[in-house]
Amino acid sequence: MAKEGCHYEKYQKKNICFRMYWITSNRNERMRQKSRRKNETVLEVVTDPSIQNEIKDVADFMMKTENIEININVLPAKDDGRDTEIQKLQTQILAGKGADVYLLDTDPDASDIKSELFANPYQTMQSGALASLDKYMEADPYWKDTTYNMNILTAGKHNGKQYIIPLSCYYYILSGSDTIEKIEGNTLGEWLEQVQALDDSELKKSFKQSLYLTSGRWFQPAADYETRQVLFNKEEWKSFSESYFSFQQENEPDSVITAEDQYQIQPVRSYFGGEGNIVKVIPDTEGRKMASIMTYGAVEMSSSHKEKAYEFLMLFLNDNMQKAAEEEGTGYMPQIFGGSTGIPAEQNEIRNWLSDRPDEAISAIEKSFEELEGAYFVTNAERDMISDIRQVVEQGMAPENGWDQYLSDLADKAWEQYEMQVKE
Repeated sequence: MAKEGCHYEKYQKKNICFRMYWITSNRNERMRQKSRRKNETVLEVVTDPSIQNEIKDVADFMMKTENIEININVLPAKDDGRDTEIQKLQTQILAGKGADVYLLDTDPDASDIKSELFANPYQTMQSGALASLDKYMEADPYWKDTTYNMNILTAGKHNGKQYIIPLSCYYYILSGSDTIEKIEGNTLGEWLEQVQALDDSELKKSFKQSLYLTSGRWFQPAADYETRQVLFNKEEWKSFSESYFSFQQENEPDSVITAEDQYQIQPVRSYFGGEGNIVKVIPDTEGRKMASIMTYGAVEMSSSHKEKAYEFLMLFLNDNMQKAAEEEGTGYMPQIFGGSTGIPAEQNEIRNWLSDRPDEAISAIEKSFEELEGAYFVTNAERDMISDIRQVVEQGMAPENGWDQYLSDLADKAWEQYEMQVKE
């Protein structure tokens, strides 16, 4: 009995020790977690629904490899309270309480698609809401050896400083048979004259059916926000638009369409190729070949973690995720913005983004990408212009006051919008 009591006493002591160890270990682990959370960087990210999956993938990677927590706020879709959420966020940004990182995917043209958090990124850069990224970029080896199109990067600068990094862009191309080679003009006006002179009813039909969709792109850039000047030449835009819509009203004789005679005016990412197809970037009325910015990233000026925010943003451009995946033998999934309608701002990534296309189609797109001379952000002036023109054209009826007066009024309205935007 004494022996049993002794064993029981030892068991009790052992059990008490174990329990004390367990309590102490758990207390220590909680303290370690608390300490880790205390020292942990927390990034707040705002993004659009179309690219949320890619944002989450990159956030997961960064949280696995660094002592960081990333909270993602996905803006609602148009019909799910988007405008209300945007108003709330804009108020927070004005109060210096915005997110750390903004990764946004804009709609390319018409204003009736969805409202944007930064309706005019030029004004956002001017406002002081965004942090300059220059010191981080200067220390970043990515920018010393890259195929990123620097003509596109310039769009994110204000007063010589980089505030926004474009990630994808959007532009229109003309594709079709070698008849396209006969269009040798530099300006869009010269293109139209040559198309009218050619004996090719299908080429004419493609211009009549689709070129109006690019009307907000017929003169870009349309404003200089640094000098606060309107560049939009309303007389030039009006002259071309009158010629185009006069041509559009002409009837074309019916013709037999063959595979070789099919022409398309379309966004570059919509191009899937065709045997013997030629691709040309559509210029504006002054001959410039410009792209609009689609997906872009920026860092909040009031962020306490600007460097980490920049590092997060750059994971969409550099190969850090690829290297980590290769070291772990897990393979590499490139960061393709599948929900966006743009193509990457870095040439080497075009093949990754468009891997579902034939090789000749990708090569044609790469070649067109090299032709780009610059980029711009779509503002309400362009959105309203395209929306107004589409509404009239797609109703199938001429404007009540006639095309000439309608287009003149539209040019005046656009010029006034640009003037208001540069002066705000």
